[in-house]
Amino acid sequence: MARKPPPTDPDPVLDMSPMIDLSFLLLIYFLVTSTLDPVEADLAMTMPSTQSGASSAEVEIDQMTVEVNAAGHIVLNDEVLDTDAEIREVPLLLDRLKTYAESAKLTNSKPMVIIAADDAAKSQRFIDVLNALADKSVNIRNVTITGFKEE
Repeated sequence: MARKPPPTDPDPVLDMSPMIDLSFLLLIYFLVTSTLDPVEADLAMTMPSTQSGASSAEVEIDQMTVEVNAAGHIVLNDEVLDTDAEIREVPLLLDRLKTYAESAKLTNSKPMVIIAADDAAKSQRFIDVLNALADKSVNIRNVTITGFKEE
C-alpha cells in the first residue's frame, strides 16, 4: 500500500485561545496561592497632615501653680524650689518658668500661671515671683493671683 502524502494547507493557522486560557489560569493560580505579608498589608497609622490648622488633637499646656508659703519658700507644682527668703533672686523658679514658656511657645498655646500667696508671707517674696514672671527670657503675662492660709 502506498502512503498518502499529508494534506497541505495554503495558510496554516495556530489557534491562540488555548494559550490565552492557560495564561489566565496561571495568573489566577499565582494570585490565589500568594500571601500578603501582614506587616506590609495594613499598618493602621495616621500620618500628620500638612494642612495648616488641620490637626485634630492640639497639644495643650497645663497651667502652673506657684505658691509662696508663710516661710517664704517658693513651691512650684508641689515641688519646693527656692527656700531662702532673704535672697531676692529665684534662679530655680526662673529656670522652670523659662522651660514652661518655651514649651508653650512650641505648642502655640498661652502660658498661664497661678500665684497662690499665703497671707502671712512677706510681700517682697511675692514681688520676687512677679519679677521672675516679667523677666525678658520668660515674659509670662497670663497670671492669676490668689491667697491661701496653710493649716
